[in-house]
Amino acid sequence: MPIGFAVLSPTYKTMYNQNPEIPVVLEDIPESEQHALLEKLAQWIVRRSLTAPAIMFLETGKPLNFLGSQLLIAFSPFVQAFFKGDQYHKIALILEKDENVELLIQLIENPKDNT
Repeated sequence: MPIGFAVLSPTYKTMYNQNPEIPVVLEDIPESEQHALLEKLAQWIVRRSLTAPAIMFLETGKPLNFLGSQLLIAFSPFVQAFFKGDQYHKIALILEKDENVELLIQLIENPKDNT
């Protein structure tokens, strides 16, 4: 069996993903759902008056956003005790891209645009 077989195999997702409703890669999440989840997260941050710390954290962590998203995925078994697992996993995948982190910052800075 070649080394790259698991990546090329069409059964890869079903072999390693116990819940097929939870996406494995960012491309599995539609753009509209990505934007809706980012808006929901931004509203959550603004409602709790965490705007300044969130923006500071996101701006300073921009160069490491991929690493941060992978840490979110690694901690998901612990976090699923508090949050719905599929949404948490989707947010972790969405935050891999620099453009999505920038969009989240814009949504937090302009909460009136969220509606």
